[in-house]
Amino acid sequence: MTEGNSENGIMTGLYYEGTKSFWHRAPVKTKLFCSALLLLGLVLSVNISILVVNTLFLLTLAVVPGPGIALLRRLKPFVFFSLFIVLFHSLLNPANTTTWGWLGWEGFLYGSTVALRLVSIVGLAQLFLMTTPPGVVFRYFSSWHRDMGLIMLLLMGFLPVLKEEMTTTMQAQQTRGLHWQTLLERLQAYLTMIIPVIIKSLYRAQGMASLLLLRGYGENQDVQTHFTPAWTKGYYWIVALSSCFCAANLVILLRSRLMH
Repeated sequence: MTEGNSENGIMTGLYYEGTKSFWHRAPVKTKLFCSALLLLGLVLSVNISILVVNTLFLLTLAVVPGPGIALLRRLKPFVFFSLFIVLFHSLLNPANTTTWGWLGWEGFLYGSTVALRLVSIVGLAQLFLMTTPPGVVFRYFSSWHRDMGLIMLLLMGFLPVLKEEMTTTMQAQQTRGLHWQTLLERLQAYLTMIIPVIIKSLYRAQGMASLLLLRGYGENQDVQTHFTPAWTKGYYWIVALSSCFCAANLVILLRSRLMH
């Protein structure tokens, strides 16, 4: 197995090869720089209305020139989790003063803010993972520092393994008669599943550390770092659009603070 196949194989299920979209062709440094600007602009959203517009803008920018409907499928579990956050705060947020039956308006606004930001952040992360081959990520971060590339590769490669371990553990517990009809049973079930997964993850990390040590990792190696700008020919517009997005949210935030 070649080095490139080994790097790509460790992250099966994250990288999406269905289409070669604009984000697939964009350099990794451009995607990182634009993602940082878009994320900063999202954090600077001054209120729920601006946040809704920003979320729709980010999802459109990620889906249309990106993986398309495949990205939305990846976001489906997080959307359900976000709806749970909104419902939880609407019912139980202690700041609720304006209520409609069991639901509180203040908690609804707070939960919606958290949920929108969560979906947008996960969407940006999924966009980067789906459009960037793991070998490219490894080599790019290794150009900063050789340990950084390995850390990123192991971290990103651990996500599919963790998901697989969780599924395997859940199936094993189900065959042993584990049930989760009530809320208490669900909490107990998650504890029953998560503890074995954590233990297996620690054993896996220890095994990988031993393999790296046996292969001589840690010896001094000189790595030259070369600065390359994020703006590349053919991708100026996306860098400019991300910069304008961040600057516009900053201006709106400063104007709102000065008016108050």
